[in-house]
Amino acid sequence: MRRWVISLLFLSLLGAPIVAQAETYIAAGMGMNTPTFDTTDAGKVSLQKDLFYGGKIGHYFNDRGYNWFGLEVDAYRSTPGVKQQTLPTSSNPRLSGRIPGADLQVHSLAFNALVRVTGYQYKVEPYAGLGIGLNVGNISNGNFRPEASFAPSFNVLAGIRYYMTDSIAPFIEYKYNFAQFKFSRDNITADYRANLFMFGIAYHFGR
Repeated sequence: MRRWVISLLFLSLLGAPIVAQAETYIAAGMGMNTPTFDTTDAGKVSLQKDLFYGGKIGHYFNDRGYNWFGLEVDAYRSTPGVKQQTLPTSSNPRLSGRIPGADLQVHSLAFNALVRVTGYQYKVEPYAGLGIGLNVGNISNGNFRPEASFAPSFNVLAGIRYYMTDSIAPFIEYKYNFAQFKFSRDNITADYRANLFMFGIAYHFGR
């Protein structure tokens, strides 16, 4: 189902430049995730730094003077496992004392609104954005029972891209992602905060 949605969105964006002069892009990249996990019972639970990867589909509205504004769909995956650690005694036995490491996977889908510095005479283009989305957290092993948690997310991002050609643009980007996961089987509620540093490359159509 997810593949169908992404495919239809991609096809519609590709068709947009024909209807109205507009710029569409696809991008892929990877980078480092330095996350935090703040639980209601035991406070901060240490997570591992982790490499993540993902892709984007975006669209800037070049007609009628709105070429500074755009929309994008951003999807990425990270596996910031729970570290082996000792936590303070709490009401939740799964978050008390010495706990073994555990697997934590986070899949994120975000819908972002973007602004950028316009003026195509420049090869360097800063941009920033805000968005909302959906995070899916899967936890297993260690003290934790296997479970998935679906949570709405909030995103803030900023980056800069360099146009090697009119179509090809490497970029670097910082992204902050927040979601509150609830794992009911283990009675855990935790704020997940990801600091994501990404390097990637984009291909622009209709520029």
